[in-house]
Amino acid sequence: MSHRNRSSIRPWIVFTVVLVVLVLAAGGAFLLLRPHGGSPFGGRSGAHITVGLRSKPSSLDIRTNGERAVEQALVDNVYQTLVTMDSERAISANVAARWSESTDGLRYSFHLREGATFADGSPLNASAVVASLQRTIQGKQVGADDLKHVASVENPDETTVVITLHEPNPRLLEALAGRAGVIINPNAHDADFAHTSYGSGPFTVSSFTGDTIELARNERYWQDKPALARVTLRYMPSDEALVGGMRDGSLDVALPQGAQAASELAKIDGVQVSDGISTRKTLVAFNNAGSSPFSDEQVRQFTRFAIDAAQIARTQPDAKAQLSGPISQLQPGYEDLNALFPFDLERAQSMRWYFAAGYFTPFTLLTDKAHHDLAQRIVDEMAAIPMPVTLEVVDSATLASRVAAGDYTCALIEMDEPHDYTRFVDGSAMFGYQNGAAQEQYAKALAQTDFASYREQLRAFDRIVSQDAASAWLYTGKDVVATRSHVQGLPVDLTSWRLPLAHVRA
Repeated sequence: MSHRNRSSIRPWIVFTVVLVVLVLAAGGAFLLLRPHGGSPFGGRSGAHITVGLRSKPSSLDIRTNGERAVEQALVDNVYQTLVTMDSERAISANVAARWSESTDGLRYSFHLREGATFADGSPLNASAVVASLQRTIQGKQVGADDLKHVASVENPDETTVVITLHEPNPRLLEALAGRAGVIINPNAHDADFAHTSYGSGPFTVSSFTGDTIELARNERYWQDKPALARVTLRYMPSDEALVGGMRDGSLDVALPQGAQAASELAKIDGVQVSDGISTRKTLVAFNNAGSSPFSDEQVRQFTRFAIDAAQIARTQPDAKAQLSGPISQLQPGYEDLNALFPFDLERAQSMRWYFAAGYFTPFTLLTDKAHHDLAQRIVDEMAAIPMPVTLEVVDSATLASRVAAGDYTCALIEMDEPHDYTRFVDGSAMFGYQNGAAQEQYAKALAQTDFASYREQLRAFDRIVSQDAASAWLYTGKDVVATRSHVQGLPVDLTSWRLPLAHVRA
């Protein structure tokens, strides 16, 4: 009896042994074939990726270099801010685990995470935060203007930082999530900031040659250490060079500046192309000065009705979402205002006939070569009202100069700065726009004592400016990210602004 049982068990033992051997062999082959030796389980590894970018920083000095490229490469990777903004653009914890505000908006208390350190192992405590913020203010470093309301920065203990203001500033938390809130190691007195780094982030700068930044994993990082051991940021002269790098395998990730490159990248085997939203706004700027036809509210409004912004947003290669006001989707105060000026040529024509046939003298829509085709489309739509408009194309530098000086009638432009909507209340020549209600509402927003109330009041400001048709907003642009199939965890939104690499796996 027992002999028959042993005979029946033997085939199962053989089967089990063979199965285990096959599983181990398959697993070994997977590890051998995995690109760059990355961990298949997403943990720490010796993985290395190369990221292709366009705009290279002239210096890595986070204190004095205000270029976008510096923030894209270093903030969230090498340097960290006191607080940050999450994917919904709400203020969230970073170096500070939590914070509180006084009811009068004059005192902010930040409670820091315990155990945080800089890359050299020195403590990232309240004394270090105070020293860093004071240097930013006193040295008039990048971001100092956003801290102009600060009266004092103190630390009652080594886990608490208290900022006291001269007057309420509801933008303070937003500022501390940006360049003003970058925390720099106070031990870096006479350091070479232009070529190396002194932060607390998941990576350190191991070398900088001008065309290449080498990042190395910070083995002393106080949070979960990054999966990647090294990252090379390689700056390329053109989108075509980025496409070539992805095609020949020298790049693992590419971030082209133009959306047109996306179609070429998508044709490469093993490459996935994604796009996220940016803060870059494309609009038809109206010169509201008295000599311009767009000084008249009705002219501005019927022009907006004649431009099919929804269709433009659907068909432009670089468009991510339609935009109908001065504040974009990822800026505090955004409101969906697309219903205010739907495409309605008949309504535009009806409003146009309020003016005499010869009332409008010929004028041009100014733009640069990069926007030629879209500008011609808009000229055709405006001419259908009819308006006596033709296209004028100049180089990008001339476009920027003339628009800033108010030397134009209308222009197709891009805007992409954190508070660029203030151009509609600062009295500058750029738009020549004067609206008492808008100025009053903006002042009301700034008078709030907390960020949430400030954001709500900005929404009202956004609506006032859009209803008055201060310009004709078209769309918010996209950021394109191309990755090889083995690269995982790279975000897609706002990658032209910041490129966080801590959670990327390969």
